[in-house]
Amino acid sequence: MDKFYVTDCEGPLSINDNAYEIADFFLPDGGEFFSILSNYDDILVEKQIPNYMAGSTLRLILPFFKAYALTERDLIEFSEDHIHMIDGAYTTIKYVQQLMPSYIVSTSYNQYIEALCTKTGFNYNNTYSTILNLDEYELDMNDQDKLLDIYQNILLDSSFENLNHIFDDIISKMPINKLIESVKPVGGIGKRDAIEDIIKKNNYKPENLMYSGDSITDVEALEYANENDGIAISFNGNIHSISAANISIASDNNLILAVIANIFKDNGTTGVYEFIYEYNNDPLGAILSNMDDNYITQQLLLSKPSIKLVDENKINDLVDESKQTRNKVRGVNISNLG
Repeated sequence: MDKFYVTDCEGPLSINDNAYEIADFFLPDGGEFFSILSNYDDILVEKQIPNYMAGSTLRLILPFFKAYALTERDLIEFSEDHIHMIDGAYTTIKYVQQLMPSYIVSTSYNQYIEALCTKTGFNYNNTYSTILNLDEYELDMNDQDKLLDIYQNILLDSSFENLNHIFDDIISKMPINKLIESVKPVGGIGKRDAIEDIIKKNNYKPENLMYSGDSITDVEALEYANENDGIAISFNGNIHSISAANISIASDNNLILAVIANIFKDNGTTGVYEFIYEYNNDPLGAILSNMDDNYITQQLLLSKPSIKLVDENKINDLVDESKQTRNKVRGVNISNLG
């Protein structure tokens, strides 16, 4: 009957969007370019194309990383130097790992997740991420020039039709497309598959799952936890994650996840729901009666997180509330990514 915790990384734990930040740092107008690809990726997900993985922006950007001569060493060094955790995350990671088995399932590149684990003390063996072997693929000068021209073309014409033509009719026929095909993003269905792998390997029960995420790549994982009567938390989430969750949290401090994990461990899903009802009537009393760690209690009374059960009739209100905090914590550019 052991409970277990699975979390997305970027959003619930860190304020980074590592791939966006890499593009923004190394590529000209890279943040804008990444956002264009992210929007294209979101549209493809919403079209429900068979076998298409949410989070494929991390694949689509790769030919352009090669065109601008990025290496795995660049990704590693940048990631090590640019890890920014949400307030409370270090304490939450340590606390929850002592409560129950804990896992990170992230769409982020493995280079970033490994760097984050080194910095936070999280067990890298308990992580799933998008494996990238960037250096294994070569790019000749002619294709490099072609991709640099394509890059500028996309910045000038970001329409869905233009991007579809470029990826389906041009890049798909270039040797570098093998790099795209080699990468399997851990997003969407990939995150659900990771959870099922965790359950199978450890003989867990699905109803003992607590999951937290914030974006379109978390939808299937949140739905899995929700449908199996576990805890599905959208943490500073967008409309995609809130619609799939049973709990929506808006907070600039993630220590509230430690409180919920503590309650879930001892009292299950019903106990968490009872806490949320109590919290919305008496925040001070609810925290004090459910957490014996003075530091966590003090921090939460200062940050005053919003914790709501997801009601489909109030989705828009929850999205508006979450968006304000999401923009504040992660910045508007990252916040607007799917």
